[in-house]
Amino acid sequence: MDAQNVTPMMQQYLAAKEAHPGELLFFRLGDFYEMFFDDAKVAAKELGLTLTSRSGDLEKNPMCGVPYHAADSYIARLVAKGFKVAIAEQIGDPKAKGLTHREVVKVVTPGTALSDEVLRDASNIYIVLLHEPAPGQFVLAGADITTGEAFYAVYAGEHAAQQIMDELYRRMAAELLLTEDFSLADEVRAFLTHRLPHCAVSVVGRDADAALPAQHFPAEEIPRDAGARAALAALLAYLHETVMADLSQINRLTFLDAAETMQLDIDTLRNLEITRSLRDGGKKNTLFDVLDFTRTPMGTRLLKSWLEHPLLTPHRIDARLDAVAELVEKSTLRADLRDALHTVYDFERLLTRIETQTANARDLVALRISLAALPAVRACLTAAASRLLVRAAGEIETFDALRDELTRALVDEPGLSVREGGMIRAGYHADLDELRRFSHDSKSLLQEMEERERTRTGIKTLKIGYNKVFGYYIEVRH
Repeated sequence: MDAQNVTPMMQQYLAAKEAHPGELLFFRLGDFYEMFFDDAKVAAKELGLTLTSRSGDLEKNPMCGVPYHAADSYIARLVAKGFKVAIAEQIGDPKAKGLTHREVVKVVTPGTALSDEVLRDASNIYIVLLHEPAPGQFVLAGADITTGEAFYAVYAGEHAAQQIMDELYRRMAAELLLTEDFSLADEVRAFLTHRLPHCAVSVVGRDADAALPAQHFPAEEIPRDAGARAALAALLAYLHETVMADLSQINRLTFLDAAETMQLDIDTLRNLEITRSLRDGGKKNTLFDVLDFTRTPMGTRLLKSWLEHPLLTPHRIDARLDAVAELVEKSTLRADLRDALHTVYDFERLLTRIETQTANARDLVALRISLAALPAVRACLTAAASRLLVRAAGEIETFDALRDELTRALVDEPGLSVREGGMIRAGYHADLDELRRFSHDSKSLLQEMEERERTRTGIKTLKIGYNKVFGYYIEVRH
């Protein structure tokens, strides 16, 4: 289509689409996100939407749309099928004269989705990058942006390809990035088709800002190996370009050391039904299902990771067994700890939503409730004797000042959306209370103003009126 022969609004759309050719573009027009041309055809098919047309020619100018307030559910359905979605929002006042400026503010992909519609359970959502810094040398780097964890592994030798695929299966990668010229690309794609059919695959550049890992991780965690650093940099660059928000919550980096944990292969994981059943790939009737009595989403994810990556080093095994034995033997301590953890929400994902500015008032209330549980959790762990539990007690900060501030500021049951308002308690902020009074009691305030002006001027016939042409005005009759 010739961009010179279309409307200014459509020129905006075409420019945004040119910058995001690999994504379905949700283009905000008033109260709807619209899709055009091939994107409209794909979205209509996948979402069951009706195709329409702006010009009446459905073949040349197909379009479809979804209400903006329901967009998350539609985006989640597309992402679950492996699509990527670019969101173009109206920037500035849509009521202002002239063309409203629009730009892409984020891209939602299977490995970067943050909405509740996608994060329906405690499971990790992993995005993984594969890099080949030199022939026969491979680096796997991954992250879960919803929890802030990141990891990497280095492979070489004749078993490298299988080891990579085993780790992809263990992680159930939602999205895979291959750097350019990755020699195992065909093998990996074939594996995904067979084992992880919903994993989205993209090719990314090899050259990224080498300083990115240092912006996220402590110096002692950053690998010395240049290839591993390059892989982490490429992964972080993609995440920044896609999410377009603060990602400082990605601040924990783990090296997947084959000497520290057992490398369970695909056949072992499947046949032993450790975390996924052979029947339908679900959790039911697996070892994970039998053992999972965790109280928090973080505990659920940690238990699953422990089962899929069993320890090998004796001192770590002994330390974990000591902690487990103490909690088994001390039933009162165990019960108290479970009760204390019962009101803790998903800390990791709450903090990610806050960092990426996608949190709502209920998320902040959940944070407040979770913080309120921490003193009791720490007290339980302080009463323990095993080294791991005592160390955990020392690592817990209770953030009393933040908890108290959230308690003073937030109502107990705010609305789901910030747009609903009513999330801040009356009396917390004087200016806000005044604005609320203007909003709720405008009629009585105008009557008070009218009385004051009559008294001040001595004009008994003074009135305050309103019409749609001039707005509010003062009328004086002779």
